[in-house]
Amino acid sequence: MKKILQFALPVFMLLAIAQTTATAQRSDTDRYFDESQGFTHRLWYGGGFVFNFLNNGFESAFTLGVSPLVGYKITDNFSVGPRFSLIYTTYRRQTTPATTASANLWDYGIGAFTRYKLFRSFFLHLEYGAVNEEFVDLNNSTINELATGRTVRDNAFIGAGYNDGNGIWGYDIYLLYNVNAPENLARLPVEFRFGLTYNF
Repeated sequence: MKKILQFALPVFMLLAIAQTTATAQRSDTDRYFDESQGFTHRLWYGGGFVFNFLNNGFESAFTLGVSPLVGYKITDNFSVGPRFSLIYTTYRRQTTPATTASANLWDYGIGAFTRYKLFRSFFLHLEYGAVNEEFVDLNNSTINELATGRTVRDNAFIGAGYNDGNGIWGYDIYLLYNVNAPENLARLPVEFRFGLTYNF
């Protein structure tokens, strides 16, 4: 399943670009490539929040994060841009029947996304990036204290969401699946994000 999703990610991006190019009207293209309005009229901004949790009986993790992004509208429906993230996780693990140890983990990352509006409010979202991730090192941990380490990991997200607003300010809610998530990750491979947008 993971290999299928990894293959589908670039194929979807190519299909979205081809469909957008094939169906874009001349007036729409002229408007977006009219430099008399400058570069900024094609930009939109977003600020997302990441929320995730895990609890399987002997370990639990609660994750919160922020993820600002800037989109560049190639057409009204299709945009691309960079995304940044800062994520905090509090992790607890039962080391013995009577003892629990915990650790505070910080991740930060950068990536690129593409977003395509299917309808007025619904969109598809693809994203690829790298995250510098702090993890729990069980080999060097003790009963009372969890050791941590750092690694750089690639993420590839595919998902969909909903955006609504007054045309200038709005909000979006979307659900993403990380096709590159390792099998033994303490967090779920699914991320629920919500945030604010401007000029989307």
